[in-house]
Amino acid sequence: MGETKIEWTHFSFNPWIGCQKVGPGCDNCYAEAMMDSRLGRVQWGPHAARTRTSAANWRKPLAWDRAAAAAGDRRRVFCASLADVFDNHPSILPEWRADLWALIAATPNLDWMLLTKRPQNIRRYLPED
Repeated sequence: MGETKIEWTHFSFNPWIGCQKVGPGCDNCYAEAMMDSRLGRVQWGPHAARTRTSAANWRKPLAWDRAAAAAGDRRRVFCASLADVFDNHPSILPEWRADLWALIAATPNLDWMLLTKRPQNIRRYLPED
C-alpha cells in the first residue's frame, strides 16, 4: 500500500533534503549516512545548503490523498525523513514551509508526522492558523 519500507508509515515525503547534527539524539543519524552512499549529491552539515525536492515529488502527496479518500481510509506520511522541518538553516526559504503547510492542509486524508530534534523552533515556524 505504501511507498516506503518504514513499517510504521505508508509514505515518506521530503520537502527538502539536508540537515546537521544538533545533539546526542543525532549521533546515529541514518540520513547523514545516506548522503555518502545513496544520495551523495547532497552536502550535509551547518554550512551546506538545504535542497528543495522536485515539483514531481511535491505532487505525490496529492495522489496519496486521493487514493486514501477513494479507499475510505487514512494514510500516514513521515515528513522529512532526510531533513528537519523545523531546521532554522537560512537556506530554507519561508515559502518552502508555506508550501508545505498548504500541502498538508490540501491533503485531509493523510496524517502527517513531523519529527524534529528542534522542538524549540516549532512555534516559530508553524503557520498561525
